[in-house]
Amino acid sequence: MKVFFTVLLTLFFSIQIFAQTDGNPANWCRNGLFPREKVDFKLGEVKAHRGEKVYFYSDEGENCPSGKNCRLKSYLINFDKVIVSRTLGDYSCVWYQPSKGSETVGWIRSNKLEFTAMVQSIDSYVGKWSFYDNEIEISKTNDKSVFNISGMAFWKGLGANVHTGELEGVAKWNESKLLFNDEDKDEFACKATLDLLESYLIVSDNLNCGGANVTFTGIYTKKRN
Repeated sequence: MKVFFTVLLTLFFSIQIFAQTDGNPANWCRNGLFPREKVDFKLGEVKAHRGEKVYFYSDEGENCPSGKNCRLKSYLINFDKVIVSRTLGDYSCVWYQPSKGSETVGWIRSNKLEFTAMVQSIDSYVGKWSFYDNEIEISKTNDKSVFNISGMAFWKGLGANVHTGELEGVAKWNESKLLFNDEDKDEFACKATLDLLESYLIVSDNLNCGGANVTFTGIYTKKRN
């Protein structure tokens, strides 16, 4: 069956945003790097036989994900939804976000995925979003292509060592995503992209949005009222 994948929001990353492939091995598929990919993210659904386990594969070895001993214990089942960044041979790099608990990121076999047709409104950005302790709130302005952005990010070290970051201002729609503070020419200015993929907000910043080790980069889900 031919699958049609329609997405109104395609990714375009400014040069300030670091990508997973910039200087890193091609087989890397990791949490912190995933949202920084310079790709068109897709929403996929696992298609497997009843009772079949679709395993994740590691990127630890040079021969992974296709080599011997690369298969991990973690797995997906039929109808699980994942975000897909890119492919390598017969494998896709995916992010799986359960309803509760932390994400799982790694390679799975591409032939176990079917892409989901999707059309969504820019207004779907509006709301409160969270990724662990980080929070971002997006609200409308009088200009339908401009949104208010307010957010806090945290990095927690040992003991009381906590660094914070802040997003406060507006983000503009560029026909594919929201760009926060993109027009600021200061090389140290905080900048971020916010890309919507159905119920996920994929955020990538330039690491200038707070104290040491602080970043808003992550995949956020909308908070319930």
